[in-house]
Amino acid sequence: MSYKLIAIDIDGTLLNDEKQVTPRTRAAISDAMSAGVYVTLCTGRGILTSDRIRHLIPELNAPLILNGGALISDRRRGRFLYVRNLKHRIAHEAVTELRRLDCNPIVYAPLPESQHFYYDTIDSSNEAFSEYVAKNEGRAHLVPDVARSIQANPAMVAVTDLVARIKDLEPIFNARLTGTTVTLEVSPIDRAYCHVTLTPHGVSKGSGLRTLASIMGIPISETLALGDNLNDLDMMTQAGMGVAMANATPETKQKADYVTASNNDDGVAHAIERFVLGEI
Repeated sequence: MSYKLIAIDIDGTLLNDEKQVTPRTRAAISDAMSAGVYVTLCTGRGILTSDRIRHLIPELNAPLILNGGALISDRRRGRFLYVRNLKHRIAHEAVTELRRLDCNPIVYAPLPESQHFYYDTIDSSNEAFSEYVAKNEGRAHLVPDVARSIQANPAMVAVTDLVARIKDLEPIFNARLTGTTVTLEVSPIDRAYCHVTLTPHGVSKGSGLRTLASIMGIPISETLALGDNLNDLDMMTQAGMGVAMANATPETKQKADYVTASNNDDGVAHAIERFVLGEI
């Protein structure tokens, strides 16, 4: 199979544990683009946090899939090709339901910028969320009532809690939060915790990849997706070839078409060299 579009997750995939892109991976991406293949990032990050890695990679030749598939940004031309926010009413319902389940909801400002997020409770024992807030000084806002921060259609509603608890709650989320897409991601900060994001119904990394491929006139069967976490599963199973990193979650590796090396061992480069450049 000849692949024309490569979609790469950022954290735990493109970046190694030192938050760097290795020279071999940069070279493989450049070689793929020189061979006429399009390369994009498909990430849960937004514009601001994705831009922080721009200096680490070559200038990519395809629009970026951001915010878990809710935003497609053609930054080379300074435009947005696709934007989906969560409806105001559904966001309020999600906050209410999460509180009933004894979860602490987080609300993200509307896309495309979505530079701020709001919360009204912080559990000091939840180290993953506490560190996330600390790392996002200026973006994180403690408010009296997070529901009142929903003045427009927000990007998403989210929650962070222990993996075991989120796994128990996942069927309830799916049953009660029907106006949303429920996506899980094991925290890269502390793997005992799990992030849950509630995006508009039908929005995921997989839908973002399908939308971008359609815009570019590329059959989904000619796409290759690389990831490591639960939120990459839809993207990987939708793509013509889904590649999991060796450091991926067990569920991700189980459903992948191929398991490459880890993010610390040039796993992205290995996959591109094998399946796109034909060097291995």
